[in-house]
Amino acid sequence: MNFRLLTENDLADFAANVAALLAGTELVSIDPAVRTDLAAAIGTLPTTLATQTAASAVAEDERKASVSSKNDTRFQLIALMSQVRDALKAGLAPKKEYDLCGFDYRKEAATVIAADPKDLSAEGTSNGVNYLVWSGNNKNGTVVYEIWRIAGDTDPWALHATTKKQSYTDTPVTPGQVYNYKVRAVAASTVSNFSNTAVVYGTA
Repeated sequence: MNFRLLTENDLADFAANVAALLAGTELVSIDPAVRTDLAAAIGTLPTTLATQTAASAVAEDERKASVSSKNDTRFQLIALMSQVRDALKAGLAPKKEYDLCGFDYRKEAATVIAADPKDLSAEGTSNGVNYLVWSGNNKNGTVVYEIWRIAGDTDPWALHATTKKQSYTDTPVTPGQVYNYKVRAVAASTVSNFSNTAVVYGTA
């Protein structure tokens, strides 16, 4: 046993047992005078260590309780401040009221509704390029368009590419291969329906 690695309570018990042995006659291999000196030196140290350990544990529990209480109060205040800020937002408060409280003022941005792309068309060329174009009522830069594609007759639909434009050049593609395309618009919090499906039958 490596007594240096014992906890304080275990070390106190261990030392008390050794002190008792030193005070007796079991440890006959140690010179009697040395046993007496060691037993006297150990004295009440095991009891002192056990008492100090218990007091330290109480102090640690009190510290943890204090930290926990402080955190609870902090979280309550944060929650209440959030309610105040939300009340300002709900009441469409002007910036000066935010400033009075010390909150950051953020004007609510209008929610972008992703409009459905339509009139999708696709044209293939003999040099391994398919050209896609579509229309829609989305303002430039407000949405991202997802291009979904099926290559061949048996593959499942899969997201193939994205763009902010209302056109896309798919290259390289396999000449003579059939490709199906459909497009949808994605905004920050909304997703449109898919467009019509456009087919390129392949130009070999």
